[in-house]
Amino acid sequence: MASFYELKELHDKYLDPKELMESFFQQESDFQEDSIYRIFDLLNKAFSSGAVKGKTLIQLSIAPLFQYLFLASQYFEEIIIGCSTDKCNLEVEKWRTNAPGAIDCSHAAKLTCELQGNRDAWAENQNMLRGKIKEVLKYDVMECNPFSPTSVPPADCLFLKHCLECHVTKKEEFCSTLINVSTLLKKGGLLIIIVCLEQTYCMVGSFKFPHLCIDEAFVREALDECGYDIQESEMLPRKVHRLYDVVDYKGVLYVKALKK
Repeated sequence: MASFYELKELHDKYLDPKELMESFFQQESDFQEDSIYRIFDLLNKAFSSGAVKGKTLIQLSIAPLFQYLFLASQYFEEIIIGCSTDKCNLEVEKWRTNAPGAIDCSHAAKLTCELQGNRDAWAENQNMLRGKIKEVLKYDVMECNPFSPTSVPPADCLFLKHCLECHVTKKEEFCSTLINVSTLLKKGGLLIIIVCLEQTYCMVGSFKFPHLCIDEAFVREALDECGYDIQESEMLPRKVHRLYDVVDYKGVLYVKALKK
């Protein structure tokens, strides 16, 4: 398996953010039930409970997966989005500034408003999120300050979606990078992490990216060792019973945890 730095180079050279989004996260995607609907429902319950709120939310993801933040925008004053490549951050910026050729996220905004009981407010929901995005930064999970050389105050909520397990090649690296990204979260803050379980690869276009294979027990143990108190979790077994040649995850794990 590739080393962390070899994998980083593969992402920089070959990860096409638009192709990834179209394959896995757009409305017409074959993975929409696993990647969008069930996760949106879980996140909506978390945010609408009133337990997940504050001044700042930071999201880290290998891809421009800011669609999930439609659910969070009304509960935080500002949002910082981090992607691991310049190409992915560029796609976030294009959407934020409503530039030509930006990713179409209207389906996610509509789903958010439908879950919140006001489907017709989706355009306003998009504008709200655009206005809440304070910065779009490149991160490196191997750095003690993942946003180095930029420094940001610790956030009230850290949201990891397709993050650590996409970047590291060994289980001990998962734990060490979790410690690094946790510096972005204040003590007593909430971590929301969503990971794919028992996944070894993902095809984006014609390129096969390796993925760290982990199970639920490992994730729970890593969170405990890194100073988190798990408040709630749910494992969503895979419902897409096809396309295992594209991605081979067996399920998706959602965890909400308190930083002790």
